[in-house]
Amino acid sequence: MNPASIAKYVVPLPVPPVMPPASTEGPADRYVIGVRRLRLQILPPGSPATTVLGYGAVGEPRSFNSPAFTVEARVGRPVRVKWTNELVDGHGRALTHPLPVDPTLHWANPPGGREGRDSRPAFAATPSRYLGPVPIVTHLHGGHNSDHSDGHPDAWFLPAARDIPAGYATEGSRYAGFGAAVANQHEIAWSPGSAVFHYDNDQRPATMWFHDHTLGITRLNVYAGLAGFYLLRGGPADLAPGVLPGPATALGTTGGDRRPRNPDRHPGQDVRRRRLALLPGEPPAVRPVQRTVYSPQ
Repeated sequence: MNPASIAKYVVPLPVPPVMPPASTEGPADRYVIGVRRLRLQILPPGSPATTVLGYGAVGEPRSFNSPAFTVEARVGRPVRVKWTNELVDGHGRALTHPLPVDPTLHWANPPGGREGRDSRPAFAATPSRYLGPVPIVTHLHGGHNSDHSDGHPDAWFLPAARDIPAGYATEGSRYAGFGAAVANQHEIAWSPGSAVFHYDNDQRPATMWFHDHTLGITRLNVYAGLAGFYLLRGGPADLAPGVLPGPATALGTTGGDRRPRNPDRHPGQDVRRRRLALLPGEPPAVRPVQRTVYSPQ
């Protein structure tokens, strides 16, 4: 598909809604956020839907989206997120990645088993693309966090699928150690196909974002849609009301580019190398705004 053929400024600019928490009671706000494969209408109406990976609140099917709904947090108020890998079909069988995965790189390498995971495997001949279950792990970019909750590339995990091939590693080499550290410090046990991360939010207010961080396929998982805002507000360093010219309105936007393609072809096989800018997650869009002074954040 030629990006020049896609209509511009005909769809509204989306502003990601707030991610629904599982609970705001007790010493921390709690979330259960899953990763699923989705079909979304990203291009204008009349164009085909797009297969993406997206985050969402487990138990709230309409919250699954790409880009993800926004996590709203307060300075000094901890947040705990149970990140779950739900890349399975309706029968509990593992789904494959929507993009081609090159298994010859130094990457998570689940087929390598316990000894060969997190490595660059050796092949006697050029292999085909990896078609196994998809590993994930989430990193909060800009967060002041302990290593066990930082989304280390070697702390990935597969979904708790019913058909994981024999001999596959189901978790990265750092997963068990970080899980033990979380259990020791916060009395939270991890379960297969998931990890619980604790964010203290003991830093200045900031616009942060969370994204996949899996060894060797971060680029693919983020390109496929695994990203979202994490807005930390409050505290003495936050701006007081009235500092910005008002009424000030915040629009969360993030930019990226994608190459529309025939779904039956590898991205590298496209003859036209033109790209389509997405902001945020949509082609060039339009949004009415109030006539006033805005300050970029």
